[in-house]
Amino acid sequence: MSRTLISNTTVVSMDSAIGDLAGGDILIEGEKIIAVGHNLRVDHALVIDGSHLIVAPGIVNAHIHTWEFALRGIGGNWVGSRDYHANMHQGMATRYNARDVYLANLLGALNQIHHGTTTIMDWCHIVKDAEMTDAAIDGLEASGIRAMFARGTAKPPVTKDAIPYYKMPYPRSEIERLRTGRFASDDGLLTLAMAILGPDWGEYDVAVHDIRLAREFGLINSAHSYGRKGKRVVEDGYPRLARDGLLGPDHNIAHGNCFAEDELKIVLDAGCTITATCFTEMLNYEQPAMIGRMAKFGAMPSIGSDCDPYFNSSMLWVMRHAFHHQRELDNRSLYALGQWPASTQHSTQTHDALYWATMGGAKALKLEHKIGSITPGKQADLVLFDTRGMNLFASMPGGDPAHAIVLYAEAADVDSVLIAGKFVKRGGKLVYPADKLARLRDDILASRERIMHEAGYKYQRVEKGPMPEKFA
Repeated sequence: MSRTLISNTTVVSMDSAIGDLAGGDILIEGEKIIAVGHNLRVDHALVIDGSHLIVAPGIVNAHIHTWEFALRGIGGNWVGSRDYHANMHQGMATRYNARDVYLANLLGALNQIHHGTTTIMDWCHIVKDAEMTDAAIDGLEASGIRAMFARGTAKPPVTKDAIPYYKMPYPRSEIERLRTGRFASDDGLLTLAMAILGPDWGEYDVAVHDIRLAREFGLINSAHSYGRKGKRVVEDGYPRLARDGLLGPDHNIAHGNCFAEDELKIVLDAGCTITATCFTEMLNYEQPAMIGRMAKFGAMPSIGSDCDPYFNSSMLWVMRHAFHHQRELDNRSLYALGQWPASTQHSTQTHDALYWATMGGAKALKLEHKIGSITPGKQADLVLFDTRGMNLFASMPGGDPAHAIVLYAEAADVDSVLIAGKFVKRGGKLVYPADKLARLRDDILASRERIMHEAGYKYQRVEKGPMPEKFA
C-alpha cells in the first residue's frame, strides 16, 4: 500500500487532542491518515517537504447547487426569491438537459477542488428524471471529489393543467433505484441524500412523506427554509414536524435565518443541523446568517456557497465572509450590552470559521467519523497551502495559520489537494487532464449560450414572475 509523508510542516488539525503543530509530520497510508506528530520515520514513502506549507483538513461545502455553475455572473443584481426563482427555476432550469447537468456538475466540482474544497453536499434540484440524475452523479464522479449527492426535484412553472411541484411527494421509485444501485453502500466517495421541499416550500403531507421516505432508506434529508412568517406554505411547519416526532439529526436545514427564537430552539433541540450560506443570505434575506444564533444554543454551524450565478463559490471566500459577517454582529451585540471594546474571548475567531468549514460541514453531513480533521484513522482529505506566494509569504512564520488561511488564502495559494489519499490538485494545477478540461470549457460555454438564449434571458431584474401566490 502506498505511503506519503508530509514532513516538517505547519499542521492545522481541527482535532482538539492534536491542535496546531509547527514542524509537524503527517503520515498517509492508502486512503487514510495513520499518524500525526513530530519526527515520524517511515521507509518506502513519498516524502513531501512541508517546510513552506500549511496543511489543513479538506474544506467541506455543505450546501451548493453545483448545476448552476454554467450560469455564473448573471444574478448579482437580483433581489429576493422572486428574481431567483423566476429566472432560474421558472426559466433557465427548464432548458437543461442531461448533458448540461453533467458538464456543470463536473466543472463545478473541479472548481471546488481548485479552491481547496474536498467534500460538497450537491443540492441537486434540477433533475426531472433518471437520465438527468445519473448525468449529475456521473459529473461528480468524473471530478474525483467527495460528494453527498442530495437528489432533489425540479420546480417547473405552475400551470392549471398540472399538479404544482409543492403538492408532489418525492418519487419513491427514484430513491429506491439509487439506494439499491450505485448508492447501495455508504463507503464510497459519493453518498446519497434527499433534497426535499420541506414545510416552507411544500405542503405538510408532502414533507411528512419525504422525511419518512428518507428515514426508511437511512438517508439525510435536507430542506430549504426561507422561514419568514407569512411566506411559508405551512405556517407552523417545523414546530408541527417536531411535535409529530419527524425531526432529528438526519434533517438538515439550509438557511433558516428567519426562524423566530422559539422555532430555532425547537429544531436545534430535535437535533437538526443548519447550514448557513452567508453570501446568499446577506444578498437576499432580511435577517443575518444563522451562525451566532446557533452558537448561543451550543449548536455547531456549517457553511456553504449556495448559488454560483450570484458570486464566487470558493469556500475560501465563504469562510472569510462568514467570519467577518459574524464578527460584525458580535461587535454590534457587545456594544449594545455596553461591553465595548470587545474582549477577544467574546468575539468570533478565525479558527472558529475554519472549524465551521471543516468539522462543522462534516457533522452536518454525518461524516465526522471520516473527514473534517487531521486525525489518525480518518480519510486523507487534505489541503496544502503554499506560504511562498504573495498572499501568504508575510503571514508565516510566527503568524496564526488559521488566520492565514481564512483571511488571506486564495486558489493560487492552494498548492495541492488530496482526497482519500489521492492527489486531485498538485503543484498548483488540477490533476484532471488539461486537454479534456479545455474541451469541457468549450462545451459548457455552448451549453450556457443555448440555455440562456432559449430562456430569453436578457440580464435584467424580473419584477413579476409565475410564482405561487405564497411566495409573491
